Amino acid sequence: MGLFFSSPSCSSEQISTSYSPDFSSNHHSTENVTSQAREKRSVACQTDGDPGVTQPAIEQLSVVDPYWEVLDPKPDIHALFDDFNKRFFRGQLPPIDLKWSNRLCITAGICIQDNISGKCRIRLNKPLLDLRPRKNTVETLLHEMIHYYQRLRGTSDIDHGATFHFHMERINRESGANITVYHDFDREYESLKRHWWKCNGPCAQVVKRLADRTPGSKAHKRKCGGEFIKVREPKRKRTDL
Repeated sequence: MGLFFSSPSCSSEQISTSYSPDFSSNHHSTENVTSQAREKRSVACQTDGDPGVTQPAIEQLSVVDPYWEVLDPKPDIHALFDDFNKRFFRGQLPPIDLKWSNRLCITAGICIQDNISGKCRIRLNKPLLDLRPRKNTVETLLHEMIHYYQRLRGTSDIDHGATFHFHMERINRESGANITVYHDFDREYESLKRHWWKCNGPCAQVVKRLADRTPGSKAHKRKCGGEFIKVREPKRKRTDL
């Protein structure tokens, strides 16, 4: 089942358009420049282990090439932002408050704009993306950078409308990525629910949660009569004194 990346709606009236590149009329020329640049790059580089074996040069790798899973499995998201800003947004996205977050639940990433200051921030779901290949971090960041661009432009369709799809498809063509509107990280999300409770009443219901918060409601109490008892929790890390 696909799930939307979260992207709260924000006011666009307070957004400056001074950092608002317009890609709509020049995306074909951009593709030509990108293609020519790639052709000029080195086709291969020698491996340290076997001089007779070649592999693609780092400069030629797509942003989601499997080699990155070995070369840089846990990338610096700020370095990625700077690189992607230059490559796919002509360097016109201003610096942004970009951080990992442990509080996003099922959302892989989010771009939020303050309604008063107009400043944006991007958060990436660290527990969830830590369970996924590097390429998913890359594609999630690119997804949220498109939302950031939308807010800077002050577009009316700040979610997943025509503007988002235009840039999503453009960057997918240029980068080899597979940015989407949905993600299918359900299995990883469920695995993060490490606090389990079981009702000791007739229903014997089991509830799994991310947070250590006991379930239960007055309606459940009236219907079943039982109480939820904790039956599993994550192992606590031992710290040496």
